[in-house]
Amino acid sequence: MKEKLRIRLAQISDYTMLANLGRKAFYEAFGEFNDAADMQAYLDLAFNPEAIKLQLQDPDITYLVADLGNEPVGYAKLKRNSAPPELKDVNCIQLERIYTLKAFFGKHVGKALMIECIEIAKREKRKSIWLSVWQENKRAIDFYLLWKFKVIGFKQFVIGNEVNDDFVMAKNLDEL
Repeated sequence: MKEKLRIRLAQISDYTMLANLGRKAFYEAFGEFNDAADMQAYLDLAFNPEAIKLQLQDPDITYLVADLGNEPVGYAKLKRNSAPPELKDVNCIQLERIYTLKAFFGKHVGKALMIECIEIAKREKRKSIWLSVWQENKRAIDFYLLWKFKVIGFKQFVIGNEVNDDFVMAKNLDEL
């Protein structure tokens, strides 16, 4: 029997799992492009279990988990009250993270997470959903373009001593 993909809201008890899942997915995607010490420092900061536990208690942050059977294989993080300068006067929500473990690429995990993120944004009557993505991450950019995100600006993302150029992309939710 084929395992079913399920998207659910993360619970506070998921904090360690989310930290481990985020670390693994981020490392799989970007480990080869960064200095090992810089990468380790970033992973320790960005995927600190206690910090994620606090975020799970923040009403402005929502984590969604993609479970395939009983195995978590991806997640998304939405952040409210966060806007790039290009959207400062727009009622928007940030898709701060959307990760799928490499072994589950092509299994529609990202699609299922994106559908739920857009549904949450629409229920909250948001006008736009935005994100930032490394300009060299062609796979992710192609995914976002399929969802009709458009480049609206640029920002920098720092990992240790490495400064990466990111696109700021947004999707106008009035166009759905």
